Amino acid sequence: MATDYEDSPEPIPILLIRSSNNAFYDPTQKGFLQSLKRQEQMLNISAKVNIISLSGSQDTDQKMIEQALNQHPQLIVTLGTDATIETSAVHPDVPVLFTLVLNPVALGVVKSLDAPGTNFSGTTLLVSPGKQLEALLQVDPQVSRVGAIYTQGDPVSQAFLEAAQSDAQQLHITLVTIAVKSGDPPSTALQSLDGKVDALWTIADPASSGPQALQATLAYAHAHNLPVLGLSGATVHEGALLALFPDLEDEGALTAEMAGYLLSGSQKIEQLRVRGPRKVLLCINLDVARALKIKVPNDVLHLADEVVDSER
Repeated sequence: MATDYEDSPEPIPILLIRSSNNAFYDPTQKGFLQSLKRQEQMLNISAKVNIISLSGSQDTDQKMIEQALNQHPQLIVTLGTDATIETSAVHPDVPVLFTLVLNPVALGVVKSLDAPGTNFSGTTLLVSPGKQLEALLQVDPQVSRVGAIYTQGDPVSQAFLEAAQSDAQQLHITLVTIAVKSGDPPSTALQSLDGKVDALWTIADPASSGPQALQATLAYAHAHNLPVLGLSGATVHEGALLALFPDLEDEGALTAEMAGYLLSGSQKIEQLRVRGPRKVLLCINLDVARALKIKVPNDVLHLADEVVDSER
């Protein structure tokens, strides 16, 4: 594995692979590049970053990655699940740092979070299910039944929801999960939740938080006067009641710091433990709370990093 970075007279080539051109990845890319500059100054090295964005076509993306690998990067950074999976498929022989990934163990790119045991490591998006559900209860203590939709057979979503079931029980919440086939509209699944839940939860799954699924979920929630536990600040602005989520720019900065360990030679990729988010943000939509007649406690509002409130 090519990891001799020290005393390199030429800029170290780094390949950064985005899962798409979606603006969702911009803050993380920004955080990575800014923090990488600091790592270069601290380590007295220079790096040259080649950035590519996947198209969503597997054949096209595989060829794009293979072509980029012909430039012999010494480190690969992947933004998002798709970029990580497609990179793993070409079996690169250099270290790979992923970010914006929910469960790298379920993806099969690491053996465990503490000891990856492969040439992959990085940072995850995982804010524990328990912390998210606890935030929902702090905002709306009346919630006792939460519904979540996920893609049938998706190993990442299944692993997340298994953990969520355990956390929900401890919080005295009944978690109702509905699986849908990939690509199917969520309308039937949402209708099957009629009368069974008093809140909805959008998780990191296309069936739950993809553009069409999110709009359908928010519309259903509005029609049935249900609060929605969102996935990000953007979902709160679109109509979810709240979201507890990682600071995406800091995710990139943390990944760059991990790159620094590799570039300095102080750690090997197979021993570099996977990191969870170190900075988590709480966003609350007071407009939605008023519409649902939910009185958000003042001490909870004071903890929020962002409050959506048209009356301010």
